[in-house]
Order: sequence, then structure tokens, then C-alpha cells
Amino acid sequence: MNDNLNEMNLPCEIKTLPEVYQTMLQKINAGLPAIMKDQTAFFKSQSQFMDNMLTITAATPIRNLRQISAEINKAKSALDEAYFKIEKKKVMIKKKKLILLKGEQLEIELDDLEKRLLEIDIAKLTNQIEHTHDYMLGAIRKISAYTEQYNLILKKSGKESFTEEDFEREESRYHIAKAFEQGLIAARSNGGRIDEGNHIYLHQIGINGGVAQLEVLSYLEKEGKMIEAGVDPTHEMVVDWLNHLMDKYENHPSLYAASKGMSLLDTISLYKK
Repeated sequence: MNDNLNEMNLPCEIKTLPEVYQTMLQKINAGLPAIMKDQTAFFKSQSQFMDNMLTITAATPIRNLRQISAEINKAKSALDEAYFKIEKKKVMIKKKKLILLKGEQLEIELDDLEKRLLEIDIAKLTNQIEHTHDYMLGAIRKISAYTEQYNLILKKSGKESFTEEDFEREESRYHIAKAFEQGLIAARSNGGRIDEGNHIYLHQIGINGGVAQLEVLSYLEKEGKMIEAGVDPTHEMVVDWLNHLMDKYENHPSLYAASKGMSLLDTISLYKK
């Protein structure tokens, strides 16, 4: 049997398999190096498309920056943990190699099976390090891609950085957009009606549900007329509609908070650089 089968770390007993399996294994080993090389592109949790379109989904820039920061921190924590695991495994390998070396130098007779177990442990730890290393590279690429998106959002916003106060002041706009966005999505499959959950959401941020329902119906009517005329509505239309609603209802949450004897922002409690 071809010695290359050892690349798959197969036990010696594999030689006893029927000839058809010998042929399969030879075929696998012929293509395995290229496959192993190509799969380095997949050692991360998801694609950049999913990161940018399905994870970073807010209608406001600082909310997106906040999510990007959270994703970077998560990836960095995993990267740090992987680093320490690798360093620990390196120490374990050195200790096991020293046991083998001292046995030879001091002419201590180690049992053949004990030697083999040590060699297996070393091979296993080495393999684990290599495997973890691939995922570390994937995490680095993920952090790099998110960093680029962070900088692009800053550039589009015309700012070099954001403060906690910026974030707090943008929250009204974010939740207005989110409530109407979810309400519109629900209405598309609910006969034009905003669902109960989003009516509750709208009420909690100080927007009258009846008025919100009219906004949604008006927008859906506009889309309907376009479709009847043979014109396809665009996603950009929804974004523009949400931006209009953020401007229109931006002060409603603060008015509702004031009616409860509260304020939306206590500047004394903010982080100061």
C-alpha cells in the first residue's frame, strides 16, 4: 500500500482493507493536498457578505459601529484564547520530548508502549496546534475585514470617531427606524397591518400606533401603484422612507420620556475621554 496514506494518520490495520478501499484511499491522497490548501479560505465563522449584510444591519451608523466593535471583540477573544491554548500545548510537547530524551540519555528503559504513547501524544498536540493555527488566521482575516468596514462607516459619516454621547443621541433614530422597518415587513405578509409585537414596540418609544399604521399603508400604496404601472420598487425606497420617518418622529421618544418625568440622556453619567 502507498506510504502516502500515512498523511491521513490512518492506522496500520488499514492495509487489511479490501482492494477497492485501497483504490479509494489512493484517490483521496492524490487530491487531498489541494483540498487542504483551498479549505484555508473557510476557517472563519461566516463570509464577509454575511458579516456585512446579515450581521451589520442597523439603519444608523453608530449602531453598526457598535455591532462591528462587538464582533471584533468576540473574534479577538477567540484569537487570544487560541493563542494561550497553543502556547500551553507547546509546553506539553516539550515536556513529553524531554521525557523521551532523558530516557535515552540516562539509559532509563522506557516501556515500548509508554514510548509509543508519548509519541502519539506529541503527534496529536502538534496536529491540534496546526488546526488551531488555521482558525487563528481566519479570525485575523475577520478582524481585518471588520476594521475596514468600521473605517468606511466613519469616512461616510465624516467623523474620525464617535463618543458615547453620540451613540446615546442616535438611539432614538435607530429605534424609530427599527420599529417601522419591522412593522413594514410584518405588514407585507399581514394584509398591510402592523403586527401586535411592533405596535407594542412603537408604543414603548412614544409613537402612536394608529399614525404608524397610516405611514405603513401609505408607503405600501405607493409601492402598489408603482407595481401596477410596471415599475419595480427598490430597496433604496425603503431606506429613504425610514430616513424620512427618523427625521419626522425623532423627538417623540423624548416627549414620551418627559411625560413620565424622565429624560432620555443624563450627560453626567457618560464616559468622558
